[in-house]
Parts: sequence; structure tokens; C-alpha cells
Amino acid sequence: MSQMPRPSASPTAPKPPASGVSANLLVVILIVAALAVLLLDRLGIAPALNTVLALGYQWLILLAGVALLIGVANAAALHLWRIQSGRRDWVLSLVLVAVLLAVFVAGVISPAGANGPLLGWVFDYLIFPSQSALFALLIFFMAAAAFRYLRMDRPGGIWMLAGAVVVLLAQWPLATQWLPPVFVQAVFWLLDGPVMAALRGLLLGSGIALLIIGLRLLAGKA
Repeated sequence: MSQMPRPSASPTAPKPPASGVSANLLVVILIVAALAVLLLDRLGIAPALNTVLALGYQWLILLAGVALLIGVANAAALHLWRIQSGRRDWVLSLVLVAVLLAVFVAGVISPAGANGPLLGWVFDYLIFPSQSALFALLIFFMAAAAFRYLRMDRPGGIWMLAGAVVVLLAQWPLATQWLPPVFVQAVFWLLDGPVMAALRGLLLGSGIALLIIGLRLLAGKA
């Protein structure tokens, strides 16, 4: 009786091409070198690096402008495709493309460019009110999230609720007239001292974590 053929060993994951690994390694080296130069300049160890940093900032602004143009062109092409293919909510894509063209043409035909009165009117009477309305809607989302989390039966919920109430009372204009000055000063000291220190530590830790994750992705370790 013939034996059944044994299954071959599980295939290994395909290795990334050598060109991709070398490109990622080059990007990692450039990022680490830029961070080292920036750190040395901030610490005042190498004042001669000011010229290098100034040139690097100019390159960064140029690359950011090119990346912005590429992103705008990509977004315009995507929404034009949605309009041509009749995708769902293509009317919103049409509005986006129309506004994009209007702002672009207003900036091009104006001799003053971005400082022209036409673009100033667009920003003052169209973009700023839209941004204000969008940020005004955030209070409702924050209130809904607070209602879901800040409850007495949750662990630590009573402390979070008490802290939120104290901060709101201290920053309420009418409450500053009714509450004792010592209470208001204590709350502002709490915000400027321990709370700000914890927030800065949180932001610093988040930045370091994002940097490590980005380097791992570029190095192909993730």
C-alpha cells in the first residue's frame, strides 16, 4: 500500500525586496540624523548647526508645499471620479470640487494672491463661520461622551465627575464672582501645575511612542 505523500513544510513568508529594505533603512538614518541635529541645536551644544537647521526648515517648507499640492490634486481626482461614476453622495463631491476651484481661481486672479480682498472675504465669511459651527458641534459629542463615562457606578467615575465640575465652575465667568477667590486661585494653580505637568508628560510619551512605532514600521520590524 503506497504511503500518502507528506505535506511539505509550511512556506515561509516572502521576504521584502532588498531595494525596499535599503530605502527604509535610508529613511530611518535620515530621520535619526535630523533628530540628532535638532537635539544638539536645542541643547546649545553645537551653535554652528544653525545654518544647517535653517536650510533644513526651508527644504521642509518646500516639501510640505509640494505634498499639499499632490494631496489636493489627488483629492480632486478622486472626487471627479466619484462624480463621473455617479457614486453615492456624489453631490457632496461636486460641492467640494466647486469650492476648491472657486478658492483656487480667486487666489490666482487676485494680484495680491493669498492676501487679496477676495480670498479674505472667502475666509472671513465662509471658512471661519464653517469652522466655528463645526467646533461648536463638538460640545455635544463631548457631552454625550461625558454622560456615558462620568457615572457614579464606574470605577473612578466620581473623581472624574468631581474634577470636571470643579474646573467648569472655576472657569465660568459668573462663578468667579460668586465663589471665594481662594477657591478660584487654587483651581487655576491646579490647572497650571499638576494638570499641565501630567499633560506634558502624556504628550511627550505619546510623541516618543509614535516615533518608535514609525521607526519600527520603516525598518520592517512591525
